[in-house]
Amino acid sequence: MNVINMALQSDNSMPVHEHKKQKKNNKRVMAASVTGSTIGIAMAVAGIYTLAKKNNPSVCLKNFTYDEKDILMIGAGSVSGGLLGGLAADKNSKNKIPKLREASLQFFGSLACPLGILAGANHLLEKSKFELPQMEGASKTVKAINTVISAAPKIAVTLGSLVLGMNLGNKIMNNVNNKIFNQKEHRDVQASDYLVHADDICVAASLLLKDSKSISAITSKVLPASFILAGAKTGMQEA
Repeated sequence: MNVINMALQSDNSMPVHEHKKQKKNNKRVMAASVTGSTIGIAMAVAGIYTLAKKNNPSVCLKNFTYDEKDILMIGAGSVSGGLLGGLAADKNSKNKIPKLREASLQFFGSLACPLGILAGANHLLEKSKFELPQMEGASKTVKAINTVISAAPKIAVTLGSLVLGMNLGNKIMNNVNNKIFNQKEHRDVQASDYLVHADDICVAASLLLKDSKSISAITSKVLPASFILAGAKTGMQEA
């Protein structure tokens, strides 16, 4: 069950007035977390674009492409914004630690670690100059197949790095959080996590196809918004 449903579900064992109070608190926390995440993303994008515009006045936000550093900044804006919004709105002090744990898992486990591994893997791939053999022919079909073949190594490296990095990052942060907060908790990365991680799909598409103007025009709009979920989940975590 996802965190949004958990936040809104009923607790039949709770007195009616307490249940109404809890439900009101959950809705307030959800709104604050989403709002905080959105503001954090907007501030990060504004900062990234301002710096890019300063270095290159011809840069246009419509076709702007994000690199690994930009993605980290957007992720940090989303997670920190959602965390601050959730902490400010949540009246239950017991939910503070779960939110802090989720913030570290979202930023390091699901973003920084995968992107770090990806950067290293891409460097090794480029250094090796590895290429798959191309098909012979000049037809449109052959050209299309060759385009896919050319991109296949980078696609494999990107997806493999994101999966490996997410599992490794979450494992590391689970251990770190347990020591910091003196708890014994562990959250594995489940298959369903990848289905709801729209940000990872956008990251992969953006990094793989950032040289394509038509694709970058789409990812430049979709990628920042895809991080709202990470910030919202952070601010809405409960004990």
